[in-house]
Amino acid sequence: MKKNPSVSIVVVNHNRKNDLRACLNSIRKMNYSNYELVLVDNASTDGSVELIKRNFKWAKLIENKENVGPVRARNKGIRASGGKLIAFLDSDTEVRKNWLSDLVKVIESDDKIGACACKVMLFSNKNLINSAGMGCDKYGFAFSRGLICRGNFEKDRGQYDKLEEVFSAYTAAMLVRKDVLSEVNLLNQNLEMYYEDVELSWKIRLAGYKIVYVPTSVVFHKMSVIKTPFTTKVKYYTERNRLTTMLQNYSLPMLMDILPLYSFLKLSEFLLYLAFGKFESAWKLLSGIFSNIKELPRILKDRRAVQKKIRKVSDKEITKYMKNYSVEWDMFMRGYGKYVLG
Repeated sequence: MKKNPSVSIVVVNHNRKNDLRACLNSIRKMNYSNYELVLVDNASTDGSVELIKRNFKWAKLIENKENVGPVRARNKGIRASGGKLIAFLDSDTEVRKNWLSDLVKVIESDDKIGACACKVMLFSNKNLINSAGMGCDKYGFAFSRGLICRGNFEKDRGQYDKLEEVFSAYTAAMLVRKDVLSEVNLLNQNLEMYYEDVELSWKIRLAGYKIVYVPTSVVFHKMSVIKTPFTTKVKYYTERNRLTTMLQNYSLPMLMDILPLYSFLKLSEFLLYLAFGKFESAWKLLSGIFSNIKELPRILKDRRAVQKKIRKVSDKEITKYMKNYSVEWDMFMRGYGKYVLG
């Protein structure tokens, strides 16, 4: 085990000049020095690139001529990275000085740890938890530990202060081995946006690696997206990518087991949207799900690669880190219907 392995911090930016400045300044104050910063700019027009060239010349800057989205930009950053370890960090975050050193210490303690998750707190209220690693249920519904429902976060009372395995890390701030990323074919660019962290973590687990949550590694997230209304665009991508991920990663027997109830839950949700007059949301729900039919040849190709080349463990090893019930509908029945209905 190398004491201070090289780390490439991959930051993707699009028109967040002021947030980016604060993010990079916090990186400069870290107590870990063996790192490079790979900044992938998605065609910003707010002076972000000029800021980097003027004040952060030590960064490895990649300028995209168009906004290719966060997933493709991260993959581009990975390919340009020279580090043994890759850290993903959103441009609207600020890190504590021990953020990276604590992650490295844990991931280097065990070769079977493929990735590490951080404790991500809200920047606007540093007592509220944005994510303490991510969970998932058998029906593919992923959720941040600490998020009660959209816009409603748990207060940090020390309930997530245990070093432990979680189902998934959160790409807003995580650490992963570069050789593991290569083994699982990087992030799935076909997802475009949303759910890519769950898909990546699922593949890492299928390859036989652990994902460990490190509570002492703390990041503050400004959550720029939370300031805007929950859009039907988000609904489309989350529903599409959730089903794509299950079709790609589950074994055939497991798919046969979960798809009937999944279909019933989605039909019920669709009818609820109609009943409450949420016609656009109902349409985006259906179009997200049924887009998988159009993309089935590509999904089956990806599935063969996952099942033949990546999978090293059974679904039993994966699902023991999942909830057996529908978390989505549990939230709804406990009074958080707005989470489902948008």
